[in-house]
Amino acid sequence: LKMARESIVLLKNENNTLPLKKTIKKIAVIGPNADSRIAILGNYNGLPSKLTTVLDGIKNKLGSEVEVVYDKAINYTNDTTFVPDAISRFTFENKIGVKAEYFNNEKLDGTPVISRIETQIDNYWTDGHTPGPGIEKEHFSARYTANIIAEKDEKLFFEVEADDFYRVFVNQKLEVDSWTRNRWGAKRFVLSIQKGQTYQIVLEFRQNEANSMVRLKSGHYEKTSFSEITQKVKDADAIIYVGGISPALEGEEMPVNFPGFDGGDRTSILLPKVQTDLMKSLNALGKPLVFVIMTGSAIAIPWENENLPAIINAWYAGESAGTAVADVLFGDYNPSGKLPVTFYKSDQDLPNFTDYSMENRTYRYFKGEPLYPFGYGLSYSTFKYESLISTKKLPKGKDIYLSVKVTNTGKISGEEIVQLYVSHQNINQKAPIRALKGFQRVNLAAGQSKTIRFKLTPEDLSIIAENGVEFQPNGNILISVGGGQPNISNKTTSNVITKMVKVI
Repeated sequence: LKMARESIVLLKNENNTLPLKKTIKKIAVIGPNADSRIAILGNYNGLPSKLTTVLDGIKNKLGSEVEVVYDKAINYTNDTTFVPDAISRFTFENKIGVKAEYFNNEKLDGTPVISRIETQIDNYWTDGHTPGPGIEKEHFSARYTANIIAEKDEKLFFEVEADDFYRVFVNQKLEVDSWTRNRWGAKRFVLSIQKGQTYQIVLEFRQNEANSMVRLKSGHYEKTSFSEITQKVKDADAIIYVGGISPALEGEEMPVNFPGFDGGDRTSILLPKVQTDLMKSLNALGKPLVFVIMTGSAIAIPWENENLPAIINAWYAGESAGTAVADVLFGDYNPSGKLPVTFYKSDQDLPNFTDYSMENRTYRYFKGEPLYPFGYGLSYSTFKYESLISTKKLPKGKDIYLSVKVTNTGKISGEEIVQLYVSHQNINQKAPIRALKGFQRVNLAAGQSKTIRFKLTPEDLSIIAENGVEFQPNGNILISVGGGQPNISNKTTSNVITKMVKVI
């Protein structure tokens, strides 16, 4: 939870939209990442015993007195969503339902401990609950068997998802296989059926550890009506849109081919258009609209930056992501995170994907104006830097010591990440425009001041020649200290002060 809180970056907060008041009566939580368990875990992860989505975090924060309206509304890249059938198509022995068998091992071995008819395959066991007596809360397995009798020739659409592993057979043919690797959320498959034929569906599930969930639904695809979504939330006191992207879209060697994504790579850094279109509709309501981004990489959001009052970057924040986001939204944690990568305005800001030179790449060499620069992040407090003290002349090969006074000039306590950058002036050698050489996290009560000290070594003040040799050049070095990079036009919650040092 501490890591999740400290990683969250407040990108925009016009007119003190945030923090929201807990006394609101109705809040809408919208978007593909609002209740996603996949998105909060990232690409390389274990399996936590408990996951808290943003929807969970907001519900937990506000309690039963506040109405929380949730709607996924859209997928990441399109507005055609899977809608489960209201009535199950599954039958067993000519009755609606499925045969469910539960085994007290992960291998479906032996005689099932429990065998019964269930109305559908839609189970979620948490907090130590199990399918029934005799089944341990971990390391069990299940087999669900049902038939579908075709009343006409048609295509049936299915969505299957489980935690931890599963596979689906249709007439004994393996249709979906996530028995040993299950990473990318729900999977869908299509079944073409012919009138009068019977099709056997078997879902096998094995639970490894922590919570357990398994579901298999038939359904249809439905285009989202933005007007219906806005009608549904028009009387909300605030709207939280939770979007961005997901580990289901970006990763290594993935079966993904959507606009902006190809095989786990991103072909565009722009937020998928459908998400911007939905936020335009929501923003037209005139309600406080907060955009919570989840992402593992930089996203270009030019319209959102120009038009939305509040934007939070929550990354893939882990098992306590929802709690951390809710803490920031409602002021129980004052955001302090800073961007560890540059957020560019568009694809045009970047060199070709196959260009491996550093020219115009990263905060160190980028000559344009970023949407949100490396090191950027706002707070609910404000901070003032003053009295940067250092020597004016430095003999080559010697350490340099610096100190700066930072004061919390806001009304509440907050954490500030003090950043130190160096920039070599007027040299012929290729060098970074600026380079981060130190940072410290400091917690300051309202009105409190602290003196922060840094040491820069000769290595910190050196650059790399084209032959690969490190050397320390003579001449002026601009040293800047503050809550971000120097010479940035973005509005920040702190100032940046500079000092020129001459290396002799």
